[in-house]
Amino acid sequence: MKKPAKRTPLSTHRPVIVFLVRCLIYWGVALFLVSRFDAIEEAGINLTLGTLQAFYGLVGQQVVRTGSAISAGNTSVEIVSDCSPHMPFLIFAAVILAFPSSWRQRLLGLLFGAVIIHLFNTLRIVTLMWILAWKYSWFEFAHIYLWQTGTILIVFVTFALWIRTVAPRPQPSS
Repeated sequence: MKKPAKRTPLSTHRPVIVFLVRCLIYWGVALFLVSRFDAIEEAGINLTLGTLQAFYGLVGQQVVRTGSAISAGNTSVEIVSDCSPHMPFLIFAAVILAFPSSWRQRLLGLLFGAVIIHLFNTLRIVTLMWILAWKYSWFEFAHIYLWQTGTILIVFVTFALWIRTVAPRPQPSS
């Protein structure tokens, strides 16, 4: 009887290594495209501004948009590239595309992630504008620490929820 081949650490971790390399490749391509085409960042900023205008319109708050700045009540913020959700989404897209699943599952994951990350970002900016208006001393903490950590967590949680939908389910034994 032939002995089974001994599994080496590299062969044991090969799927993880392949996943990580693919993530880095997709992320590198995304960074290259964003750095070469200003229209990507401009689209992210315009989508963010449009969503904020729509949100404030739904709640009956008048807003004024001047270039990339938006004012609501006595608060005004300028939406720059870091304020739009396109970079967190591109990180999310890299891990979705690198994960072994069908292209249909990946496309659904990308759509699901885009919506969740965009809605989260809108909530983030609305909250920051509220903090600016009512408790300015909290703004720096909320902007730099709370919401940046929250963005990382929402990307991770959204990916984890997507994985639950694509992971094979154990079949009950008969």
